[in-house]
Amino acid sequence: MKNKVNRRKGKGAIAIAAVVAAVALAIGILLGFEKLREIYLEQCVITDMDEQIEINSGKMVKSDVIAMEFGLKPGANVALIDFADKRREILERIHNLREITVIRRLPNRVSIRIEEREPAARMEIRGRHSYTGKVIDTDGVVFLCARGTRMLPAIREATVPGTAPGRRPSPRTIAALRLVEKCRDSEFQELNILEVDTASPDYLMLTLGGSYSKVKIAWEKMDEPDSPVSRESLKRQLSMLLKAMRSGVGEGAVTWNATDFSKPGRIYADMKGQLK
Repeated sequence: MKNKVNRRKGKGAIAIAAVVAAVALAIGILLGFEKLREIYLEQCVITDMDEQIEINSGKMVKSDVIAMEFGLKPGANVALIDFADKRREILERIHNLREITVIRRLPNRVSIRIEEREPAARMEIRGRHSYTGKVIDTDGVVFLCARGTRMLPAIREATVPGTAPGRRPSPRTIAALRLVEKCRDSEFQELNILEVDTASPDYLMLTLGGSYSKVKIAWEKMDEPDSPVSRESLKRQLSMLLKAMRSGVGEGAVTWNATDFSKPGRIYADMKGQLK
């Protein structure tokens, strides 16, 4: 009996010792991990911005602004910065930026590439001639940009205050944008679009440079401007308009009608008030 008790005590002592050893090992591993983490974090501190941080500078958003937005400065620890979250937040807030690419090179180097939006047209309000400072890019995103945009075609929205920066406008405004884009193609540059008025529910009203004549234009699927059918129909309508204008039949016309309302495929020249 005494031997059995001794054996049980022996087994109990071994079990306790094993638990103690396991706990000690776990603590040792944890302390070792923390020590390694401290050593790693020490290597991630920014000590030389020029050597460790590379950011391309844009026309509107400079590299120092991007560095500040990401919290990149001497003494900052790049391992503690949530670059994905910062990137998402910056793109939501700075509408001039189209894309941000972040590349981390362990342990302490960061390369950031920014892609800015390129203005395609000015955004104005119908009946107003004060400059809003708003522009739109080919993605259909409205943002603020005052530099070098005065010579861009204007897209006039019908109501105040118009599309807010960072937002995508109505399908009709996107249709006007697609028209402006298409008229940049070499085959349609002759039209020289000055502005596109989106106020009418049935058509877009163009003002052309040089003659300052007007064009009422509409096409199939106009309010689905990014569909293949809409794009092809727009191209066809512009081709017919240009052909009619080049023919000389409506020379001096004040208004051209390219809406297909009367007869599909026909372009009409309104000679009332003929330009001299």
